[in-house]
Formats: sequence, C-alpha cells, structure tokens
Amino acid sequence: MLLRMSEKKVPMQTIKTTAISILALGLMAGSTVGVTAQDEGAAADVSSFTADRTTQQDQVVEGMSSASDGLEETTGSVYMGSLVSSDPRLTGTYTSVDNYIVDTTEMLPDFSNFNVLVASTWELTNDGGSWLIEATSFGNIEQGVNAGWLEFAGQGGYEGLHAYAVANWLDSPQIVGTIFPRPRPETPEPYAAE
Repeated sequence: MLLRMSEKKVPMQTIKTTAISILALGLMAGSTVGVTAQDEGAAADVSSFTADRTTQQDQVVEGMSSASDGLEETTGSVYMGSLVSSDPRLTGTYTSVDNYIVDTTEMLPDFSNFNVLVASTWELTNDGGSWLIEATSFGNIEQGVNAGWLEFAGQGGYEGLHAYAVANWLDSPQIVGTIFPRPRPETPEPYAAE
C-alpha cells in the first residue's frame, strides 16, 4: 500500500522566519563558543608549578648588622643561587637581597633552625626573561617551621605574567605556586560596619 503525503504549500513568510531564527540561533551559539574559547584561552595561561632552590646559596655581600636585646638585625645581605622549577619559565639563576631579624637567644647549635623574620627582593633570570620577586618569610624554632610567601612579577619575555607561591624552606619541593596572566586583586579596605 502506498501512502501519499498531502501536498501543502508553506507560505514564503514562514520559510523566511524559520531561516532567520535558525541563523540567529547559530550566531548566538557561535558567539557563546567564541566567549568560551576566550575564557579557556585565559584559563590556559594559568598553571601550577613546584620549585627548589639549590641547597647551598653563595653569599656575595655581607649585610650590615646590629644587635640588641637578643635580636640581631641584618640589612642588605646579597645571595646568589639557582631555582629549578617544574615550569621552565621559573628555572634560572637568582640574586636576592635580604633583610632579616634573628632571635639569637634561641638557636640550634648547628644553625639549622632559629626564630627569624625575613624580607627579600629576588631577581630570577633565564633566557626567556626575568622575574622580580618579593618574599616574606619567617622561621619558628618551637614549631619547626621556616615558611614564606612569594609574589613574582614577569619582566621582558614574561611581561604581564604574575606568580604567587608559598614556601616551606625545610622540605622539598620548597616552593609551590601558580602562574596567572594578571596581578592579584587589590587588598580591600577593612569592613566598616554601619
């Protein structure tokens, strides 16, 4: 048995409206895909890394020291070393300028741990560019902690990149962090209750 489809005439206006609707949906889907691809592109610039300093840093300039009340404050000590990272952009040689305060009343005999506050500026360089790094660290002999926070700003070939890391100078990997394609948000003002 043959079934015959009835022949219906579809008005031209309906065809135009349907075609425009399909075209509009296609454009919206395409723009959504484009925005998603842009977001994924920015997210692809975000990556994590681990790193270790060389075990022995070389002191190239001895800082100026003063002591009082069991605290020794030293400014302008300069060290050189190297950083080996899981991300090659953060592997290279560095120079650091350190200011620190050490509690000389509590210090292990082998100088392996002591109470200390450190503020440092590093410059890490390699063939691709360089990083300026601000580091703040502390050590606490009672807790067996020597830790810090590092903020990296890319220079030269790494211009526009920023990295943020925490450091545990007693373990390996010593540094664990993330690279972002923009700086961290500004620190907000304290909340003022009304």
